[in-house]
Amino acid sequence: MGEVVDEHMEEDGGGGDNAGGEQPEQFVCAHCGGPANQRCTGCHITFYCSRDHQKQHWKKHKSSCCAYKICVSPDIGRYLVATRDLKPGEMVVSETPLVLGPQAVTIPCCLACYKPSDGKFSCPKCGWPMCNQTCAKSPNHEPECNLTSRRGNPLQMPSNCYNKPYPIYEVVTILRSLYLKQSSPGKWKKLRELQSHEEARKKNGRYDKDVATMLRVIREFLKIPDSVFTTQEILDICGVLTVNSHELPVTQVPVQALYANISLLEHSCINNASKHFDGEFRVVVRAAVNIKKGDHISINYSDPMWGTANRQLHLAETKYFTCQCVRCRDPTELGTMFSSIRCPQCTAEQGGYLVSQNPAGGPSDWSCVVCNKTQPHTFVDAVTQSIGEELVMLEKGNIEACQAFIKKHSQNLHPNHYYLQDIKLALCQMIGQSATGQGHEIFNLTEKELVYKQKIALELLEVANRISPGISRLRGVILYELQATLATYARRKFSAGEISADHMKNIMKEVKKYLVECIQIFSFEPACLQEGRLATIARLDLLELETFLDSLESKV
Repeated sequence: MGEVVDEHMEEDGGGGDNAGGEQPEQFVCAHCGGPANQRCTGCHITFYCSRDHQKQHWKKHKSSCCAYKICVSPDIGRYLVATRDLKPGEMVVSETPLVLGPQAVTIPCCLACYKPSDGKFSCPKCGWPMCNQTCAKSPNHEPECNLTSRRGNPLQMPSNCYNKPYPIYEVVTILRSLYLKQSSPGKWKKLRELQSHEEARKKNGRYDKDVATMLRVIREFLKIPDSVFTTQEILDICGVLTVNSHELPVTQVPVQALYANISLLEHSCINNASKHFDGEFRVVVRAAVNIKKGDHISINYSDPMWGTANRQLHLAETKYFTCQCVRCRDPTELGTMFSSIRCPQCTAEQGGYLVSQNPAGGPSDWSCVVCNKTQPHTFVDAVTQSIGEELVMLEKGNIEACQAFIKKHSQNLHPNHYYLQDIKLALCQMIGQSATGQGHEIFNLTEKELVYKQKIALELLEVANRISPGISRLRGVILYELQATLATYARRKFSAGEISADHMKNIMKEVKKYLVECIQIFSFEPACLQEGRLATIARLDLLELETFLDSLESKV
């Protein structure tokens, strides 16, 4: 324990981050309450008067001490490494944003509370649509208000621009980021440390687009001169937002934010950490699985329900790198065959499927896992594109159409193919859920429908356990649907006298296990999100289940 403690102490001169001649803050020892000048370098928050007192306090402090350290590599730049073993659900980092604002593509909204705007009220100083005078005076609105009002005339929005994306809003978060140069030099410094990938943006045309749109808006429309923000600063911020911003779905109109440390988290398609929101704008990153001391900490920048080619394309276009994680390098995607189609050279009895020979290296031939014959990537692309076009045209919410799609294309796709998994996930939530506007309440389902729903839920869970293990929204949704289906089916059989009380008790214990894990996954989400609301429902289900189990105990 002493070795760990010694790694986490440094002398502090007492000045901290004070500026402008303020009196230095007097720090207090967390163990004895006396004056302290030695800082824990793990969390940079807790102070001690001596190493001895830190050692004595370590057992209490360990659980709250910083769980990561920032490292640097010539290959991946800055990244986070675990400084201790972390269990699933344990907090890694909690952070408020450096800057917050509307997304690049958004409908007109109030720039203080992010409710949709109808244009009835505008800020009298700058002209941006707001809810009311209170919102117009919000500190959130200060950057774009001050910078826009300098042009001389208030902004005037056309009457037909509401309830649909309006391009001028893309400049707002850029202005807020640039404004930190004047309002908060400390945050501005952190912001400038984030990568903008200028050369990569020049290659794919995004840099030229920013020059033609955002730079022009700032210079010509808002009339902000180079003496205030240089062209390089503006274009760097455009890149920083493109590469590092995080969507926050906690307001009526979703917003984006930049974070100093969370932006340093690596990507992995088989991530070991998960990102959560607190209902405001703070992001909390937690261990999704067991993380060992020294492990790199990663989140998923993409979607686990996409195949490797789609994930790689998305990452290349938005984050400017090629993922080399274990899932991307594995032609079978961790044994799931998530992107595989049936081999045209094999018979149905042989059951051969094609896998890419170089999944993380761009277009390459595909080979059959049974007969070893190869097919060009153009053949696989043509098959998946044709089926994908049919999927896009599928009527949303139509259970029969979804089932017909699965039946038809199971002849060409592996049962775990991402197209089929996508439809199965939708079906699993539609069947028996009146909230979707389709189908029936789960207790009105036929036995055949319950068995079908349970079957696809188990299939989904088996795949999700591999591609999105531990604390993941995907597993949480599947677990909830699975437990509800299993509980309904078992109760029906028990009521009909087809299973014994002992058998029923064992089934309901399995249901409880699924329900408890679902609650654990979604307990970190705020009530304003669907996942947070589902956690509340699941807790009520658990109370009812425990009452039912108690009644069974009395009968056994």
